[in-house]
Amino acid sequence: MAKYEPHDRFYRKAREKGLPSRAAFKIEELLRRVKLQRGARVLDLGCAPGGWLAILGRAVGPEGRVVGVDIVACREFPPPVVSIVGDIRDVRLPARLLEALGGKADLVTSDIAPKLTGIAERDEAQADELVEAALTAARRTLRPGGAMIIKVFMAGGFKESLARFEAMFGKVEVTRVRASRPGSSELYVIARGFRG
Repeated sequence: MAKYEPHDRFYRKAREKGLPSRAAFKIEELLRRVKLQRGARVLDLGCAPGGWLAILGRAVGPEGRVVGVDIVACREFPPPVVSIVGDIRDVRLPARLLEALGGKADLVTSDIAPKLTGIAERDEAQADELVEAALTAARRTLRPGGAMIIKVFMAGGFKESLARFEAMFGKVEVTRVRASRPGSSELYVIARGFRG
């Protein structure tokens, strides 16, 4: 069993580089597979504390646009990054996000995780609900042919979640990232070719 070390090398590396969290290294690794273009529009769901926003903003450059949304306020970043306080389960939110993006997103990202209770069935249900909410947001904000990167957990509803991605996207792969904590059940889905 892997030992949990809250201040491991990725945590320390994030602090040294002035990044909000270790999550920045996760999205760096994932973007090497997606090849995000300069000038792209990106929607980041569950953006606080901003580890992904920092990297996404650099990746799209000043001509791009990155919009983050979370139920808690996120620290401010320089343009092209903006963040909005909102709940991705709110049916009115996608209209606000599209306005902030200035059009449909080329990429939707999500590193959302539920607040764990320790009750496995409840935690799994909450994780599944957040994946479904992220997929719903992507359906309304992603351009045809666009991509999605999202955290999922290896749990009871994993196969069902994967089937939903396969119905929406032309190509779906599941991967782990090096910056995940040892022993974590988190996986990342990289879905390309949104069918619209």
